Amino acid sequence: MIDKRNLLVEMDAIEKWYGPTKILDKVDFKVSRGEVVVLIGPSGSGKTTLLRCINHLETVQGGRILVNGKPIGYRITNDKLVEDSERNVALQRRDVGMVFQRFNLFANMTVLRNITIAPKLLRGLTQAEAEAEARTLLARVNLADKENSYPHELSGGQQQRIAIARALAMKPALLLFDEPTSALDPEMVGEVLAVMKDLATSGMTMVVVTHEMGFARQVADRVVVMASGHIIEEGTPEEVFENPQHPKTQALLNSVLH
Repeated sequence: MIDKRNLLVEMDAIEKWYGPTKILDKVDFKVSRGEVVVLIGPSGSGKTTLLRCINHLETVQGGRILVNGKPIGYRITNDKLVEDSERNVALQRRDVGMVFQRFNLFANMTVLRNITIAPKLLRGLTQAEAEAEARTLLARVNLADKENSYPHELSGGQQQRIAIARALAMKPALLLFDEPTSALDPEMVGEVLAVMKDLATSGMTMVVVTHEMGFARQVADRVVVMASGHIIEEGTPEEVFENPQHPKTQALLNSVLH
């Protein structure tokens, strides 16, 4: 049972359309503070879209999204949701870190500058403060010796760990991961998952879209299964992986685990 007093993300009856195609169909999704939720499902099921709606990278056509108890991307005027300004949305996103599939590092900036630029602009840190925090985070992701490197000089796994450090530099209440290992060579997957496991055990609230079922088994507090724009099943890793109830969940797990 989810404790409403401890909710960090509340999504109620979310609807998302791309033209005539309905991607999310009245989806309810909630995340408590300190919880690690893993979203799984076949391609095209709506997982990434749901994730991107949480921090307003995608707009919705129906429903309500609250992060930290406040609408994200919208303000309430005369009891109606009105699209908020880009400035206010940017301020709201300080609480929501996002790690993308393709790293999204600034190619013309060193690792250190990639990590320090947002905290200086949005958290008001001095150069010295931002650099001190960045070096602590680089040590945490085992890349303390790469602060003067440029992204093209790093492996994919190293770039993704830098992207995680950059997200952490904003001290977010929530971290979103959109298939963070799917663009990596197999030998690099483990180093990224190790950092994510460390974050999970430290109490970071995380929502992860992934095909890494081993990670979901080991780290998730709750596994949520999506298909055709709906949440079709959810539960602990043991419940979902050992005793899946929905035929589509059973088919998905048979295809990826056997």
